[in-house]
Amino acid sequence: MTGKAEAAPFMEVLDTAIASSGPCGLCGAAAAEVVFSKSVGNLTTPSTFSILRCRSCGLVRTEPRLTNAAFELCYRHDYWGRTNAESLDWVRRDQRHRTGFLSRFRAGGSVLDVGCGLGLFLRALDPAHWNRYGVEPMSMPYQEALRWLGPDRISRSELTVAGLPAGQFDVVTFWDSLEHLSDPRPALHEAFRLLRPQGLVLVSLPNFESYQARHFREDWFELSVPYHLYHYTPASVTRLLETCGFRVLLLENGESLVNYHSLKHSLLNRLTRIHGRNAGRLRYYLSKPFLRPWEWISTRLGGGSSMRLCAEVVKPSRTTP
Repeated sequence: MTGKAEAAPFMEVLDTAIASSGPCGLCGAAAAEVVFSKSVGNLTTPSTFSILRCRSCGLVRTEPRLTNAAFELCYRHDYWGRTNAESLDWVRRDQRHRTGFLSRFRAGGSVLDVGCGLGLFLRALDPAHWNRYGVEPMSMPYQEALRWLGPDRISRSELTVAGLPAGQFDVVTFWDSLEHLSDPRPALHEAFRLLRPQGLVLVSLPNFESYQARHFREDWFELSVPYHLYHYTPASVTRLLETCGFRVLLLENGESLVNYHSLKHSLLNRLTRIHGRNAGRLRYYLSKPFLRPWEWISTRLGGGSSMRLCAEVVKPSRTTP
């Protein structure tokens, strides 16, 4: 993303920069069925995207897609949230759901964060135990990560063209980034190449099979159209990883706070769309006392709005560590 991205009119980008999405990123089939449609923007200049399910393998995708240049403009400054995180204590608190998950499998080593954004996850890791690297193709978050971690640690690049040495890492992470990739298989094949024997991939991403996704559909907060190009279920992400040489060791619901945050905004989206801004917000605040038990029950009965998983390399390494 360029430094001027936040000033770009979002709807002008959508109306002028549509590209074809091509075949399914998992099986390569073109045939797909429409699950539902999602309109983005205001009533005078709407842009509609279709959520399609591959008829061959079931992977769900967004069509049409924006061009790469249009995506640069759509990722506005405010998309990245807090960009001036000076306090390391705050960073560690903010990232403890990720560092805590990592600590369940590895206590140290070399780690690569794919789509590292502002570099918060890498900053939260103890440099005495972790050799930290990241790749981030967008300009603004790259500059912020670069400021904290240095040019020898952060590459402004897509993973597949970063040119990193084979067998360099113990862990590769895709924190809320796999769903943004237009072609996930080459990225995972590259992660396989970069990992040492018994290396791990850690992934967090929305769960399209969850109760929230099925109940709220186009109002689901984590649908995030047009940014999310693929929408995974436990079965489809497992199959994707297996085709790229990994075995899933653990797949579980994401953090309760993440699921609760998604439920709040999904309900707000639904109520304001149906009843209008003011009446919808009033209904939302009247419903708010019931959200905690709703999140608890729905997650246990229908799966969390997000999921996270750990997978390991199962094929022999093609290089010497």
